[in-house]
Amino acid sequence: MRKTFVLAVSGILFTAGVSQAQVCHNLYPCAECAVADNSGNDLYGYVNTNKKDAAFKADKINEYSGGMWGYIQIKDVRVPSLNIHPTAENKKVDLDYSQYIDATLALHKGMEGMEATWWARQCNNREGALYNKKTDLDTKVGATVVRYGNVMHDLETKKFTLVEYNNDQYNEVDYDVLLKNYVLLENGIVKNDHDYKAMIDFYNNMLTKFTYQEDPLLDNTSFVTFFTAGNTRYIGYFNMINAKLAGHVEQVKIEYEKDKDPLLARVFKKLKGKTVIVYGDDVYGMEHNMLKYGHNNHLKMIRRKTDMTDKFNTAK
Repeated sequence: MRKTFVLAVSGILFTAGVSQAQVCHNLYPCAECAVADNSGNDLYGYVNTNKKDAAFKADKINEYSGGMWGYIQIKDVRVPSLNIHPTAENKKVDLDYSQYIDATLALHKGMEGMEATWWARQCNNREGALYNKKTDLDTKVGATVVRYGNVMHDLETKKFTLVEYNNDQYNEVDYDVLLKNYVLLENGIVKNDHDYKAMIDFYNNMLTKFTYQEDPLLDNTSFVTFFTAGNTRYIGYFNMINAKLAGHVEQVKIEYEKDKDPLLARVFKKLKGKTVIVYGDDVYGMEHNMLKYGHNNHLKMIRRKTDMTDKFNTAK
């Protein structure tokens, strides 16, 4: 059964909805649902279950990086869209459960403590206009609810931002636009918080290997990186997006020789550059597999270790 809300919709907003009617069914998500009216699958529920975890990790990332890395924890949920009836006198708006819009919920620790935010894309388009709205339910959330722009402003000065996700329905385009250098990591992968320090040290060192990132010569370059923290092996893969490193880190789990090629095929399919720099001291016995994949897919492969003296900008 559909719920009906009576909303005051401005002429400009209403016109926008009508003009987009031929492009998508419903333009906007239900903001109240994203915040605290979606059966717990909302910002209210997310803060209740993940606030402590996010605060602990934010503190560790801040400690291990000397304040130079940022941290946000995210979860994507589906909320009903708003079905606006243009001819209704009181501007009735139905909640359309058949036309969901994905909303991103996020936790961030700011100067004043834990903050929560959310955003969505109009029409549920991966590259649609970003949308957020203040609601009367914001005060119900167990953290200060802010606009997503406030959080991103805090992260502008960071070398890197670690985006730890609780499900894999995230939209990478959001972070390409909103953040500088960033790395996505599944929440729960890191079992020992000292692994965060190893990751931060590794990628801070990697950043020193650039003369500068705003280099057109790097536009067609991607990176596959390898580092070990304790007994855990990690692989990271990055594209250069808007002169920024945009990537993902995961554990390397290889039990048999036959596991190597599927792992690399999945990783390399995420890369956009035709030049791939493989960076790290130990590639876990996959050097030959990578060379074979690069040859078969017409990629230029460049191998570099952490003690390299040249720069990625001039790598040949």
